[in-house]
Amino acid sequence: MNSFNALINNRHIEQAIEEMGYENPTPIQEKAIPIVLEGKDLIAKSNTGTGKTAAFGLPILKKIDDKEFHSAIIICPTRELVQQAEIELKKFAKNLRNIHIVSVYGGAPIERQIRALKQGYQIVIGTPGRLIDHLRRKTLKLYECDCVVLDEADEMLNMGFREDIETILEKVKEEHQTILFSATMPKGIRQIAEKYIKDKVEIEIKSKERTVERITQHYYDVRRDQKANAVKRLLTYYDAKLCIIFCNTKANVDELVENLHQKKVQAWGLHGDIRQEKRTKIMNRFKTSDRAVLVASDVAARGIDVNNIDLVINYDLPQDNEIYIHRIGRTGRAGKDGLAITFVQSKKQFFQLKDLMRYTNAIIEKKELPDEKEMSSKKRDKFKEEVLEVHAKHGLVQDNLQVANELIKAGLSAEELISALINVAYGGNAVVESKPKIERMPAKKKDKGVELKFTLGKTKNITKTAIVKAISGHCDLKDEGMIQKIDVRRMYTIVTVDKKIADYVIDHMNRVKIDNKRCEVYFYKKEKKSA
Repeated sequence: MNSFNALINNRHIEQAIEEMGYENPTPIQEKAIPIVLEGKDLIAKSNTGTGKTAAFGLPILKKIDDKEFHSAIIICPTRELVQQAEIELKKFAKNLRNIHIVSVYGGAPIERQIRALKQGYQIVIGTPGRLIDHLRRKTLKLYECDCVVLDEADEMLNMGFREDIETILEKVKEEHQTILFSATMPKGIRQIAEKYIKDKVEIEIKSKERTVERITQHYYDVRRDQKANAVKRLLTYYDAKLCIIFCNTKANVDELVENLHQKKVQAWGLHGDIRQEKRTKIMNRFKTSDRAVLVASDVAARGIDVNNIDLVINYDLPQDNEIYIHRIGRTGRAGKDGLAITFVQSKKQFFQLKDLMRYTNAIIEKKELPDEKEMSSKKRDKFKEEVLEVHAKHGLVQDNLQVANELIKAGLSAEELISALINVAYGGNAVVESKPKIERMPAKKKDKGVELKFTLGKTKNITKTAIVKAISGHCDLKDEGMIQKIDVRRMYTIVTVDKKIADYVIDHMNRVKIDNKRCEVYFYKKEKKSA
């Protein structure tokens, strides 16, 4: 393996590298740096976290310092990646004279960026949209730009920046070097490469480790309209303090956040349509929260750096194996154990999951959503752990003993006192959702119900009595009038309940056994009649 000294041959840059604690170059750095220094165009397929910034940044800094380059522009998909690249490049360049690095991105005052650009620059790092803005204002000029870097090009295409990228590439002077880094090589990337990158060298670095050993991976077979309820139940069951939930679409992010808010879960959404100012506030609140949920799209999650994530949930199964690895890698950091959960809802997705297991060489174990008995048991175990932790930390507290003695003098036995205290503390720290207050509905409102589908019917010998008994027992309904109608069909049963308790019934009845037969419950969508 070559050393940085052999690759770079610039004592000022080498000194900065040494002070940063880097000893040997990564595979992508060892392959890419000589190609960039030779002045060749480069297309590199490499994942996040392999040292890409140094792979293109170090040779660019050397060529600027050697007066081979006048200036370079680096294009990144998100503000966070721009900031990360800026910080790292400034560390590499700290011993070099007269190298000014300017970052430009949306969500920050453009006037401040204009002033920085007017003072002169050798390297500009920016997001496509803000770079285009500066080009239109003529505060950024590319006729002296010797090098263009497209970092995480596939993500820029996913975010809809293709037109902006092509506009920037067309404004750069004809004789320039182009460097493209991408985790994947979709058709759009190939088209850009064929049009704008000539006589290119292509390299690929495959990750040696495709998953993280400290991450436990589970999957749950969950119907689409049951996913939000499953999220709430799993957050409670695993007592997750900080959780990231990944969705494939902006619409799913917004819908899930709204649903979690209705279930009294503190959650924030993050996707490409959210303005940068709000995005920054959301991330700051999430990082400083004791217990919170972040629902994000893959693009919006780029650049998130939080070490204490307890749980990652793949609400939607990612279409790409590398994206799955990137997602679950958010947990199990800094020497801590992590948990990653994936929802699967069809045979097609199950086959995708099997392919994931082969690709990652990991076991993704199937789990059943916890029922009420399991939730109650988990609640009890958690309470006992907390009591033991408090005792270990504080021991016997004299003030507490005094209160206990006063209660005993008031007529309580020791057993009665312990039972009452546990009831107060245990009830106040309930893990299972509290039951809603059920009120008798006036007769005139009983026709306004919601239809729920129970996946048991006549073929399983299910009766209306069994359904009523199960719902009343598991949901603690004092008023069976809240169950407005039961229609037992061949393969399933339609139960109409008052809309006030529909979500509650689904949450508490899903996967409960009725007459020793496990049942799934979800909102009923009427089947369309064929013409």
